Amino acid sequence: MKTYQHQKLFVLVGLCAALVLAAMIGVGRLRASALALVSAPSLVNYQGHLRDSGGNPYTGQAALKFTIYDADTGGNNLWTETYLSVPVNAGNFALKLGSVTPLSASVFDGTGRYLQLSVDLTNTDSNYTDFPRQQFTSVPYAFQADSVSWSGITDMPAGFADGIDDTGSANYENVIIVAKSGGHYTTITDAMNAISPASDNRYLVWVAPGLYEEQVTVKPYVHLKGAGMAVTQISSKASGSHTSSAAATVAMQADSQLSDVEVANISEAQDGVAIYIGSGNSNTRLFNVKALANGAGGDRHDGLFLNGGSATLEHVYAQASGGGVGNWGIFNSASSPTLDSVTLMASGGGSANALRLNGGSPIIENSTLKADQSAAAYAVEGTGAGTHTVRFDHSVIDGEDFGIRLSSGNYTVYVGASLVQGGGNAFAGTIRCVASYKADYTAVNTTCN
Repeated sequence: MKTYQHQKLFVLVGLCAALVLAAMIGVGRLRASALALVSAPSLVNYQGHLRDSGGNPYTGQAALKFTIYDADTGGNNLWTETYLSVPVNAGNFALKLGSVTPLSASVFDGTGRYLQLSVDLTNTDSNYTDFPRQQFTSVPYAFQADSVSWSGITDMPAGFADGIDDTGSANYENVIIVAKSGGHYTTITDAMNAISPASDNRYLVWVAPGLYEEQVTVKPYVHLKGAGMAVTQISSKASGSHTSSAAATVAMQADSQLSDVEVANISEAQDGVAIYIGSGNSNTRLFNVKALANGAGGDRHDGLFLNGGSATLEHVYAQASGGGVGNWGIFNSASSPTLDSVTLMASGGGSANALRLNGGSPIIENSTLKADQSAAAYAVEGTGAGTHTVRFDHSVIDGEDFGIRLSSGNYTVYVGASLVQGGGNAFAGTIRCVASYKADYTAVNTTCN
């Protein structure tokens, strides 16, 4: 038989007028099975925030009317639904469109569908204020996709049009939504505890905007994805030894991914780590992530602690400050990660390193590393034992005391076409600079001085 796999889409929509409305339109969890197709639920989650004409969050009851048209003005009324006595608390409300008047595939059988919200704060069903219509994007059209005929499929892949049965699986077998309201779970931990991912049973856990105060372990074969670094934050005051995941807000396991989220550790005791990648991890990836370890106190703060294995970091911002002993953007312990378009910042304490090397052979490209305001502010410091090779290309290495300091171990550090401020100090090991320069664009020599 022919097998289809659907991927989940998310649409964020906002309205603003005398009343201010912010809404999220989404669809619930969908599992794609190689054996059967499950009909899409005929409901659309709608969450909003109401303010009065003075800009204050509204609390009380309201009548809400939703209408779908086929034009942004005028046009035909395709569907209408009215809710009376909707509870609104501090401006917030949540509904499932289609609960009163069922939504059918025919509503979305065409292009250009627009949703209009009308609000009656008198709750009398007679004094509505109409808001500008919003155009639906992709999500509600899943109703139409759920009933599309074989002949109605456009741009059919050759593998399905050739008359030969196909099997296979999508990247994600399951999609879970975590949200303060309207999702499958209200905490990330509950979502992780409820699933059993595997190499042939992968999960996407999508986290809606909000602050989630908890410690999280991302299981193998799970992609934990926020709504953006500016709106989805995971925070904790976890503490302990920075070499242990117990001190981390988020702990990554092998074959896991993290993206579009800010992770913070604000511990004021002992050591605190924002993101911990454990020993032996492989295929761990961070993309578009901010990692902050900046509690006011404690000993050691790490934006990221990489404890062996390998990882790929792209478009990651890691910052550490506030620790009395040391603050490290990344503490790299015998790991060999690949870093691209990464920003590492460290300041304060007895030691501040944007990148602290305790073994390992990382590759860093197109990145910025800066350390300052410390008794020992080195953008890069090599410590530990063993023989290691570290490579920098097209990057900025800026240390208030040294750009690169090799304190112990047998490191060979290659720097190509990069800015090196603070120079190099190879107390142990070798530093080799090629086509590199200082902040004033004067060339540095082969030892980065």
